[in-house]
Amino acid sequence: MITKKIDLGNCRFLVIDLTKPLTLEQEVYPGDPKPKRKVFTDIHETGWHHYIHELGDHHFQPHADAPNHQNPDMMDKGIEFFDVSYVFNPAFLIDLTGVQNTTTVNGVTFLMEITKENLVPYAQLFAEKGAVLLRTGYDKWLENNYSHKPERLPYLTGEAAAYLASFKNLKVVGTDSLTVDPDGSHTAHILLKEKLIVESLVHLHAIPAANRNSFDLQTSPLRICRCDRRPGNSLCVCKNLRYLAAF
Repeated sequence: MITKKIDLGNCRFLVIDLTKPLTLEQEVYPGDPKPKRKVFTDIHETGWHHYIHELGDHHFQPHADAPNHQNPDMMDKGIEFFDVSYVFNPAFLIDLTGVQNTTTVNGVTFLMEITKENLVPYAQLFAEKGAVLLRTGYDKWLENNYSHKPERLPYLTGEAAAYLASFKNLKVVGTDSLTVDPDGSHTAHILLKEKLIVESLVHLHAIPAANRNSFDLQTSPLRICRCDRRPGNSLCVCKNLRYLAAF
């Protein structure tokens, strides 16, 4: 279920799950290991069942980037850097699927390069909100579980990342791409090092058009000390993330 209406007190909320269940068939960033699992205890032998999941690297859906992920000067600041002030924020969505210069592959239309010009019209909202979600159209690609090519992933230009970084009240930058940087670059990650970067979001198209300028976003990464995007060397923190938009 992607959406659900719930009543809390005298208010009704539409809750939208922006995550995708993790499966062993999950497509990942090219070259990254796919998830694996093995049986730790068998119910027929012990009376209870338990799997050990080996989730490998980090590009599952969704995941969050810690400051130490691509910033050598912040190696002491892992995912625990993001306290409760990053978890609940008033947010808005920028839908870029209808702008010029989009690309269509396998029937999916998405914008590869997010420029500063794409963001400037939303200056007032940037000044007011704590979180922004950038929809390029790649969420449809993720939902179809198509394989990825690094040179075809949507990204922020350096100017666009610097523009986002200039809004001190902005705590969360979310996107439906696997990354905020073009292949081989670290510019956006460095410029946004004090923001919670949330990548590989899905179902952004399910947010009603009438509410896209004002909704609440919950981003709850598991706070494992010194973790860049995963606990230890093999278990990815993304399985413990839930990103929910509530109107």
